[in-house]
Amino acid sequence: MKKNDVKGKIKAEKVIKENKFDVRKMNRRNILFFVLLCFLIYGKSSQNNYSMDDEFVIRNNVQVQKGIKAIPEIFSSTYVIDNQKSSYEYRPIVKAFFAIEYQIIGAKPHISHFLNVLLYAISIALLYSVLLNLLSGYNRVFPFLITLFFLIHPLHSEVVLSLKNRDVILSFIGCLLALKFYIKFIENNKYYDLFFGAFFILFALMSKKDSMTYLAIIPFTMWFFKDASLKKILWMIFSLLFSRFLFFLSSLHAANLAKKVMIGAVSLTNENGITRKFLEWENPLFFKSTVLERIPTGFYSIYFYLKMFIFPHPLLSYYGYNQVPIANWSNPIVWGVIFFLILVGYYVVKHIKSKSIEVYGILYFLITISMFTNVLQPVVGIVGERFAYIPSLGLCIVSAWALLKLFKISVNLNELKFPTLSTSFSVTIILITLVCSGRSFARIPAWKDAYSLYSTDVNNASESAHANSLIAAASVQKVKENPKMSIQQKRFHISNAEKYYLKSIEILPNYISSLNNLGMIYFSYYNKPDKAIPYLKKAILLDSNYVEAYFNLATCEVKSGQLKIAEKHYLKTLEIDPSFINSYKVLSTMYANTKEFDKILDLNKSGLARGLNSDLLHINMGNAYFIKGDTINGINSLVKAVEANSNNKKLNSYLASYYKNRGELQKAEYYYNLMVKAPR
Repeated sequence: MKKNDVKGKIKAEKVIKENKFDVRKMNRRNILFFVLLCFLIYGKSSQNNYSMDDEFVIRNNVQVQKGIKAIPEIFSSTYVIDNQKSSYEYRPIVKAFFAIEYQIIGAKPHISHFLNVLLYAISIALLYSVLLNLLSGYNRVFPFLITLFFLIHPLHSEVVLSLKNRDVILSFIGCLLALKFYIKFIENNKYYDLFFGAFFILFALMSKKDSMTYLAIIPFTMWFFKDASLKKILWMIFSLLFSRFLFFLSSLHAANLAKKVMIGAVSLTNENGITRKFLEWENPLFFKSTVLERIPTGFYSIYFYLKMFIFPHPLLSYYGYNQVPIANWSNPIVWGVIFFLILVGYYVVKHIKSKSIEVYGILYFLITISMFTNVLQPVVGIVGERFAYIPSLGLCIVSAWALLKLFKISVNLNELKFPTLSTSFSVTIILITLVCSGRSFARIPAWKDAYSLYSTDVNNASESAHANSLIAAASVQKVKENPKMSIQQKRFHISNAEKYYLKSIEILPNYISSLNNLGMIYFSYYNKPDKAIPYLKKAILLDSNYVEAYFNLATCEVKSGQLKIAEKHYLKTLEIDPSFINSYKVLSTMYANTKEFDKILDLNKSGLARGLNSDLLHINMGNAYFIKGDTINGINSLVKAVEANSNNKKLNSYLASYYKNRGELQKAEYYYNLMVKAPR
């Protein structure tokens, strides 16, 4: 080889190395830009407090507040068991994250919100990394645009601003990591990459099962972008199904354990054994609807998500009945969507063989949104912004492609460096970024706390039964949390609560919790038990197992002097739920007032016989024994009360004094020490 040729070859290799270095440097700068933009848009949310549903995952979650030691328990239990005895989903990853966070920092919502933004930034960086690989043969600006559109879209603000929705971000991170390792498996043929891909899809499923559609997306992506062989695709499918099987076994085990603590649930059970009590305000399609009957609402749901992607207003924390209508075949929007999908379907069929990138975006959206169209299974809330989080990536791909086409910029321009962009194109991108980022930023104050969120959203969700109920409940909570509130403010919030509960019942006359809560407003704040009773009776008529409504009805009847009827209804609460502790307390007081001390003993003994080992039951019995003159059984009952709960300072003090007066100093010292240690 000639000397000049050798020099030329060396020079060419040097240029290639320099270009590759420049590309890596450019990619790192882009990732840094995305991370900074995430915090620029959402960083202010670190000033927010707890908000919608946060009590389920951190604020009042007993498991999470045990910290790291609760992680084994978290992985063997369902996401939430609420006061209606419903067992929600199986999402141990997100609860484990919150438990670790609680162990380190405690209940600090400002830091929790900061971590949400950080996780969002990580997901954006991962998305860009995956897109760089999949779109390596495309114009360098293309993956940048897709990532930018995904980052700034206001439809994602709910997921970032709601701590409860951290499960969606973690699920997406799991999906992206799974994609990365499956890509490595295709490129390097290393089977340990297959294992890591399966591990991260299991991570995604255990965060939230929105990622279920990635069982189809991953093989489809490998075929579309990597021309993966049939053998490798089959290996991927096998590993994905194995992860799905492990998720099924884990959730089934958790559901079986949850059933042991659930009493009298009126509910539906899904394929994973999870029991969930569904209500009409969440989605009327849960009741007596077939797949064929749900299809029109499915088309309407697709319209909703497309419309909200193009014009994201109004943004709401909850939609539900009747903010989003249950569509039928007479709805013109349904037929408009059908016609649109026929055109889209024709375009996809025509271009699928050439693997045009916009076709991938379309199919990605349709596959991932399929879980949330209400067709195969009704969706809680009918529609929701969080449901669009993962599917919107497909629409971001189509949007970026369409914008490049509009400005006649080649999508397939395969250059290492960013191409020079026209001023008009750059200005357009800047305007889109400013508008979308501004809309996302403007949503932060609404999520400051529950009251702020619901009072903001109810103005744009006036036909949502649940949205009206939420602001009513938040108004009552305001009064409860602020005992020093002025009388004028208190009247305002209670009047607000009455107004919105009435509105929710107007929208949905069978809204049982609103009926119950409205009744208690008339009783607790207006001192009108006679006005409360009809609402409580209607709630019971609609749900004969509604324990709280029976208890509240009995309380109103006591106030009205109907003691015998009240006793009957208090006893009914214990028939439905033997662990409903408030009824033991109230009934024991009633029997004490009428000097029916044997009834007190029989009542509380029945609770103990049912396995309810509460200190209150023993205290009730102890008091009854003392009044009857049976000091020995009275003291024995109080001793058992301390065995059930050693934190009762007053009770420990009484027993310490009792044994001291009897000269039993060792026992007196024991209860004195318990009294000192007791937190109350």
